[in-house]
Amino acid sequence: MNSLHTGVTFYEDDRGYGPFMIRIGGTSDFVSEIDPHYERCSPPGKVETTPGWRNPLALSFNTMDEALVAADQVWEIEGIHTSIERRR
Repeated sequence: MNSLHTGVTFYEDDRGYGPFMIRIGGTSDFVSEIDPHYERCSPPGKVETTPGWRNPLALSFNTMDEALVAADQVWEIEGIHTSIERRR
């Protein structure tokens, strides 16, 4: 885990073995949408999730860096812990 990514758990050894998904900590729910500009919330932004490891609605990221950017947005919007997982 890297302290530069508050609330995000990931394993550096997974880098290069994508694609990756973002799992909501302690659940089997995965991020399916991130809208940092959604104005109907205060502060703006929304995160949607979907259940299941093999759910095609879950967002998929080709690189660890893309997944980290997205997971950081989830933390900024919702303040919930996430983990970056290799897609199965």
